Amino acid sequence: MEEHMQERAAKTHDALIRAAAEEFDRQGYEGASLSRVSKGACASMGALTFHFPTKRDLAVAVRAAGRDAVAHVVRDAADDTRAPLEALEGLTFALVRLLERDVVARAAARLERDSPPGGPEAWPVREWTRALRALLERATVAGELRPGVSLDTAGVLLTWLVEGSRVVPAGWAEEMWEVLLHGLSAKPPPR
Repeated sequence: MEEHMQERAAKTHDALIRAAAEEFDRQGYEGASLSRVSKGACASMGALTFHFPTKRDLAVAVRAAGRDAVAHVVRDAADDTRAPLEALEGLTFALVRLLERDVVARAAARLERDSPPGGPEAWPVREWTRALRALLERATVAGELRPGVSLDTAGVLLTWLVEGSRVVPAGWAEEMWEVLLHGLSAKPPPR
């Protein structure tokens, strides 16, 4: 009996995080409504406030779930054995796809901009920019980058590509990558 109750509580907890992510993604922190979250999760307000006493607590939980999703993508990139520029492309597009397809990651990214300070970092920019930088350094050592390419500038451009994917139509990131690759690569990309 107790195990069943714990399982039900865990399902409610997860449903509340998902519904909150959808609400934060659509409305931002200030515009988010706890009553819409409870309705979206098919849970009572009592269940919502039992799991998350305040909207801030709910935002912290969404931030943590988004951080976990990014950490998973970054771990996969660390295991990528392809050539550095190919691995860089893989990580970049894994992050873009995460923002396109995962409402929790998108909400965490949005909460980075518009929730009150404090709590854990919502969208772990430092974690994934370090991974991008490491791949750029590997590409330099492997002779895959054009001489004179600034790793700092390339890193900022890749960050903009990932972050900008939230506001441009799907598919544009691939076209932007092709333009960026022409500027980075020591060899022209294959056609």
